[in-house]
Amino acid sequence: MITNGPRNPDAPATAEAPPRSSLHQQEFQTLDLAFLGSLLPGIIHNFATPLSGVLGATQLLEKRASTIEELVQEHDVLTEAERDELLRQFERNRTNVDILARNAKHLADLLQVLVQRINRGSGATRDTYSLNDLLQNELRFLEAHLGFKHKVKKQITLASGLTTVRLVYGHVAAALEEFVVGTLNMHDLSRGLLEMDFTTEDNVRQASLCVSARYISTGLPAPADPLESYLELLRQEECVPELVCDGDRRSLRLTFLRPAAKA
Repeated sequence: MITNGPRNPDAPATAEAPPRSSLHQQEFQTLDLAFLGSLLPGIIHNFATPLSGVLGATQLLEKRASTIEELVQEHDVLTEAERDELLRQFERNRTNVDILARNAKHLADLLQVLVQRINRGSGATRDTYSLNDLLQNELRFLEAHLGFKHKVKKQITLASGLTTVRLVYGHVAAALEEFVVGTLNMHDLSRGLLEMDFTTEDNVRQASLCVSARYISTGLPAPADPLESYLELLRQEECVPELVCDGDRRSLRLTFLRPAAKA
């Protein structure tokens, strides 16, 4: 007969295996972080663009400040030409202030989008969202990706009065990102823009979000695509995903049943 005696403190500890669901969640959290990391170069570029505007305008203001100060101090003895120059300097500075304000607002908007995206994407709980709002927020986030912003021709069609559905935001967002960026990687940019359609649909029983793409193939093997992993997560959340690849066309449809339709 074997009894459970006191544990030997010198014996090596044997860690209990984490639950399967925990490992599953860790795996996809790692995928999410890796995917976000792949977007960072484009995001940084978009921050650098308005920031360079802020820095350039600031440097011009600093250079002109000393000249204007000298002119103002000698205002009483200025010639007509010098007074005209003072007015020109003032107008130039006002233009630079406008540039500063516009770029500062752009930076603030980008920061707000990124913070919202990260906060929502890190949540694993089910919540209620409008697919229209979700799609628009995700498109704003993807605009921070350099390739998506400058190399994609977009068509957006939103259902009118789309009611909310319950979903896990992070899984839906990750699937959209992977579809967009994965398709961009397969597209031959030298032969034209990537064309993408974003559509939401609504009826009594279900609401759906569809992303379709028409691309010109590079002729190279398709890159590794973790999209199916995200779709499996969505299936577990009672979403019906459908990925169709037909030649140089891809489409991803995510369908969410209404609570009444599930009963």
